[in-house]
Parts: sequence; C-alpha cells; structure tokens
Amino acid sequence: MKTPEEYYTLARAMFLQAHPDFQSGLDKISEQDAKVLGVTQEKLREIQADRIYAAFLRAKKQDAMLFSIQLAEPDKEVAAKAIEKYLRTHAEALGMTWEEFCIKNEL
Repeated sequence: MKTPEEYYTLARAMFLQAHPDFQSGLDKISEQDAKVLGVTQEKLREIQADRIYAAFLRAKKQDAMLFSIQLAEPDKEVAAKAIEKYLRTHAEALGMTWEEFCIKNEL
C-alpha cells in the first residue's frame, strides 16, 4: 500500500495527463522563470502542478488525500484500507479516538 503522499503524487500526474492544457502550461515554464524565484525549473513545475491540482480539488470541494487515493488506487479493497489508514491518522492528529472521529464525521 502506498502512502497518502504517493497516492497524491500519482493522482496529480493522472490529472495532468487527463488535462493536456495544464501540462502544456507547465511545459512552458522556463529555466529563467525558475531562476527568478530561486528554484530549479523542475521544482517550479512541481510547485505549479501542485497548485493546479489543489485548485481543482478546492473547486470540487474534495479532500485531497481521499480523492487522490480513490483516483490512483484501482483495487477497491486496497483503496478502502488506505482511506481508513489515512482517516485514522487524521483522527489521531486531532486527538480523537477512532470511534469519536467516526461519530463526528458520520462514518
């Protein structure tokens, strides 16, 4: 099972592949554009790809990790386990028990 971050990266790549207009814009980022900001061209493209994907997720009112796991994991059983693992981590970060988290979020 991948980490939530790995799912996010994979889903972002899938999203950009499905939207060649965004990828085309990223491909136009020059080395000079990156140099002005003090980063590498690759890093600037990565930053902008994250911004594009995050804007899409906000517009759709989607949780980035949940959406990414669902998009990037073809095996439904593995996806369900990855989502539960992510949500348990989220509950723990909030200082809640799994049961409290499930009740609060109507899971």
